[in-house]
Amino acid sequence: MNSIVILGAGNVAFHLTRALIQNTCNVRQIFNRTLDRAKEIAEANRISYTDKISEIEKADLYIIACADSGIEEFSHYIPYDDVLVVHTSGSSPMSVLKGDYRKGVLYPLQTFSKERTLRYDNIPLFIEAENAEDLSKLSLLANRISNEVHELDFASRMQVQMTGVWANNFVNHLYYIAGEICKKNNVPFDVLLPLIQETSNKVLEMDPIDAQTGPAKRGDQVIINRHLEVLKDDSRLLQIYQILTNSIERLYEK
Repeated sequence: MNSIVILGAGNVAFHLTRALIQNTCNVRQIFNRTLDRAKEIAEANRISYTDKISEIEKADLYIIACADSGIEEFSHYIPYDDVLVVHTSGSSPMSVLKGDYRKGVLYPLQTFSKERTLRYDNIPLFIEAENAEDLSKLSLLANRISNEVHELDFASRMQVQMTGVWANNFVNHLYYIAGEICKKNNVPFDVLLPLIQETSNKVLEMDPIDAQTGPAKRGDQVIINRHLEVLKDDSRLLQIYQILTNSIERLYEK
């Protein structure tokens, strides 16, 4: 890929641009409908930027790095046929790209925030393309960024994307709930950090089924009932607690 244009200026676009440039890939331009956001990424990486469709440069590869809801719209902006266009979504098929160009996917399995510094070489990248030649090109590009590159079709990629929701989004929401309970009891969230860190460390070395602890795994109904009593006035938290407890109990009841 001799030249690359990024369409989008969110968290994924921010980090993907940085990862490509750090690995000496020729990112030539950032396009975004909000110019200030494109400017932020472009100036940090010393590349050009625009918010005008007519100014989108010719390149070998176009990477649409935006929310799923915007992929199709962005895909109409590319005025060239003899190019490869990919999106970065785990939950959208290649067919969402609406153009006569060649199509593919470059999906990074990671949570992205602009404020965070990441190691890009250990972020899993999942690739897909319409033909073997483009798949090979994407593989070469992806392997310049990451040591974890996998070919995956949409059906399997969607499953993998969902695992990220379970392992990241849902877990982070539970951190929020735990933090709110701490706050109501005048306890700083920081008291949970050693527990969170040890739990994270354990799953680096153990299978999650072996790392599980707590009253649901032990079948300690006395403690569970005490927790349910504490939560009885908050139907939402009560329901979440019961669902998760029942799931753990069923897994370990044998």
